[in-house]
Amino acid sequence: MLLSAWRNQVPARSGADAVGALKQELLRLGSMVEESAVLARAVLSGPDMEAAPQIRRGDDRIDKLYRRLEEECADLLCHKRLSQTQVREVLSYMHCLRDLERFGDYCKELATLGEQLLPAQPVMLRDEVLTMLDRCRSLLALALNSLSEEDLSAGARLQALDDLVDRDYERLVEELTQTCTSSECRDHQLMLVLVLRCIERMADHAVNVSQRVARRER
Repeated sequence: MLLSAWRNQVPARSGADAVGALKQELLRLGSMVEESAVLARAVLSGPDMEAAPQIRRGDDRIDKLYRRLEEECADLLCHKRLSQTQVREVLSYMHCLRDLERFGDYCKELATLGEQLLPAQPVMLRDEVLTMLDRCRSLLALALNSLSEEDLSAGARLQALDDLVDRDYERLVEELTQTCTSSECRDHQLMLVLVLRCIERMADHAVNVSQRVARRER
């Protein structure tokens, strides 16, 4: 449904109500992204032949909701009388939307890489890779909680966990380069490095979400 048609069917809301509703929809998007991350883990721990198609279907829904919420943000900024605080809130939500959408895109990339790695299951360093992904999922959960609760103190906890993910990335890439001898092994090594890079970037986007909350309150 076009936003203009949707708007005509919905009674006018105050700026505060509209911003509050936007926040709830943003958190719903976050829950959808969390589900994609769970499915991405299933693909990588493999073999789960159903998880990757589920991620792709879910990503289509994420993209659709992302586009609608981005339009709603623009509509609020252009057509609602918002206070300065509310304007900052909507702008921060726009940034959070993009970070969550990118997180979901990386989940889709993990699904594709996981499918390509199915012949190599169990993959090299699987448990360590899954631990890194679990830390990334914890980062996302903490970020969404900080958004929901307006928790300005979450930044330090997220940064510490993100540092762990960064160290995981550096250590695992180094270990991978020392374990491969055959050409087939090197192909799998390259795909695993791409997996690690996806997870590292996902963690960065999760941290960004919490930072949006903190910056808005300054």
